[in-house]
Amino acid sequence: MIDQAQSIISYSWTPQLEGDDLDQVLALVAAASEYDDEAGFAQIDPADVASVGTTGIRVLHLPIRARRDLNPIDDVPLVVVAYLRLAIGAGGLAAVSYVVHPDYRSRGLTTLLVEQLGLDVDAAEGWDRTGASALRCWAYSTHPAAERLTRRFGVGAIAEQWGLARPLSGPFALPLEAPVPSAGITLGAPRALGADIEDLVRVLDSASVPQAHRDRLTSDLRRGTGVIIDARDETGTVLGFVWYSTTTTIHLELRAAPVFALILDTAATGRGLGSTLLAAAMIDQRDNPPAGERGAQVSLLRINPEDQAAVRMCRLLGYEQEDSDTCYQVGHTDQPAPVLG
Repeated sequence: MIDQAQSIISYSWTPQLEGDDLDQVLALVAAASEYDDEAGFAQIDPADVASVGTTGIRVLHLPIRARRDLNPIDDVPLVVVAYLRLAIGAGGLAAVSYVVHPDYRSRGLTTLLVEQLGLDVDAAEGWDRTGASALRCWAYSTHPAAERLTRRFGVGAIAEQWGLARPLSGPFALPLEAPVPSAGITLGAPRALGADIEDLVRVLDSASVPQAHRDRLTSDLRRGTGVIIDARDETGTVLGFVWYSTTTTIHLELRAAPVFALILDTAATGRGLGSTLLAAAMIDQRDNPPAGERGAQVSLLRINPEDQAAVRMCRLLGYEQEDSDTCYQVGHTDQPAPVLG
């Protein structure tokens, strides 16, 4: 356990959040998620807040406390105003998740935290004695606070991804027709993501996807929700799938639904299968909302801008770039730059 204290903030690393700390961080994450949803900023999964380390991954949580409303009076109770999570993997590379409660933003808390923790990842015990020898963090949707902070502390960017949007209805929507798969290919009906994901994992294992991204997607599929459409050949073997949601949130005053992943077996690329799956997902987002809801007006996804084939496919299907996300890194690692956050 590592304890630090300062006149404004206090914090303590812990491998597991419990009791009041867990309740306050869960409430903070929920408040931030609702506040940041339309802007598209990074959000922390409540399951990550309650998580503990697993084989090969060490997890540390850092609830950051301050007096309520930053009141200097000593008898004002301490509350959790920000939260940082480290997931430390191979070679000491740590994925950083971080969020400040909406009521405490623009008050210099993050700058103060970085100044107090420092960015020394070369110490014998790693960054702030956590064992982390390199830090990576994604900032979504051109986050202005992240740009200011990284510029101030000289933190470099190592990767980028684009946020794309495709109108599904309204005056700016291009025609969207039911896709016709190539000969010998059958599209499955949309189905809820469940425990039967072994075929999907097999496709992931045979896809041209970096190992770190593959591991994260596999983990996300195992605990995720949403809808799957798969494509199979004459033998019933799954050649690819698209994972998405028909549940909408408000994005720029429009109902929007995300596409989480589009994965093809390497042997199935170059046959138009990706376009077929993505078009099928968009139609389902538009036409088949959950009970009591209305269909999506916009489909959202994120892609690697260096994947020219993916960029070209998305543009042909009517997606346009709306924003960009940046991955920042402190320290050195032999792990390759991430493809997607």
